[in-house]
Amino acid sequence: MKIFRSIPSKKVYFEELDIENGNFRSSVERGVINIYDDVVRQEIFGFGGAFTEAAAYNYSLLSDEQKDEFMRAYFDKQDGIGYSIGRTHINSCDFSLDIYDYVESGDKTLETFDISREKKYVIPFIKDAAKYCGDELVLFASPWSPPAYMKDNGDMIKGGKLLDEYKSLWALYYAKYIKAFAGEGIKISAISVQNEPIAIQTWESCYYSPEDESDFIENYLIPVLDEEGLGDIKIIIWDHNKERVFDRARKVLASDKVNERVAAVGFHWYSGDHFDGVRLVHEVLSKPAFASEFCKSAPYSIAGDDVSAAEDYAREISGDLNSYAVACCDWNLMLDENGGPYHNRTAKPVTVGGKVLENKSGGCYAPIIYDTNKGELILTPTYYYIGHFSRFIKRGAKRVECTKYSDDLKVSAFVNPDGTRVAVIMNTADVELPAVIRNNDVCTHIDMEPHSIMTALF
Repeated sequence: MKIFRSIPSKKVYFEELDIENGNFRSSVERGVINIYDDVVRQEIFGFGGAFTEAAAYNYSLLSDEQKDEFMRAYFDKQDGIGYSIGRTHINSCDFSLDIYDYVESGDKTLETFDISREKKYVIPFIKDAAKYCGDELVLFASPWSPPAYMKDNGDMIKGGKLLDEYKSLWALYYAKYIKAFAGEGIKISAISVQNEPIAIQTWESCYYSPEDESDFIENYLIPVLDEEGLGDIKIIIWDHNKERVFDRARKVLASDKVNERVAAVGFHWYSGDHFDGVRLVHEVLSKPAFASEFCKSAPYSIAGDDVSAAEDYAREISGDLNSYAVACCDWNLMLDENGGPYHNRTAKPVTVGGKVLENKSGGCYAPIIYDTNKGELILTPTYYYIGHFSRFIKRGAKRVECTKYSDDLKVSAFVNPDGTRVAVIMNTADVELPAVIRNNDVCTHIDMEPHSIMTALF
């Protein structure tokens, strides 16, 4: 058995150990973690993060050597953590440098549609990732808001609704975006209908009821995608928090036509665990669900290398996968030490030094930080904790069932396409805990140090 372990308190990450398989008595009863590799569940698609303009801007500041380090850290299968999924945004999002869209105000033909804005930071960022990830990189895109003139509040921020007269045009907007990116050599494989459709935010947002979302998909988005030769584009619904993931999905999918075309249900983590909601999407609706966004709200300047953030990420990933999620996509791939940059979200944007910045105390957390004061890349414990899943669970792996003896342990198990068994085990306790991995009556004893995580391959 090969072990890779990370112990943040000791600054130990991905330490590799070889342990004699079957080193413990088969009659053991205490401290057992059972791996049932013959009880097979869902297929895993992969892991990744978001190519936001904020992340892309930070990337543009790096030296060539740092850019190589960053890309290898995320996307290299051997030296990095093997990301193969990416998310990006249609028009600006809350982690853009300012508020923008791709057309002139009032354009009812989309003749002025132009993605030049994305050619400065986002597109080069994605293209560099593709060099390390190759054809395995799968991208999905989400809109935060239509252009202001298409909405009943006349603004891209603070919610509002898409006006009926612009529904066909907005659907065409998605198609133009997909084709424009294809023209840059970037394939968008899927779109979500709307990021966080019931959140009325002080940044870019747009409200959709379940009926609104279902109607838009059936009567506007599907026809336009088909007419534009984009019938292969996958459609993702919800893309919001888990407390309503099942309720929302079954309402949107009540239409047979919508149900037939929707490929997956996206969800976020900001309202608590609700893992059973994800399970219900699988068991009752027979739809793949995946974690399409999650992040911590405290920036690195406040949270630092606190292991609790890393544990929250690993707890979420383990819980999602154990509840039949097929993929996990983190939020910003990289932020600065203050959790940005990002535009002002509380008033009209004011440009300072060429960037439009938020006026509150801090932004969000990211697994990799660029410290603008020191000019250094920081790989946080969260990066490594995510990597204990993404580096070792390959696309096409199947989750298998497992049991554990303590709530202080979080355990998920998989079988990779090559037959390798993978168990990810995290100890969240303040004390060392024993763990006996039991598979087909072969028992292997290991020790789990306090606040550590381990991936076992056997």
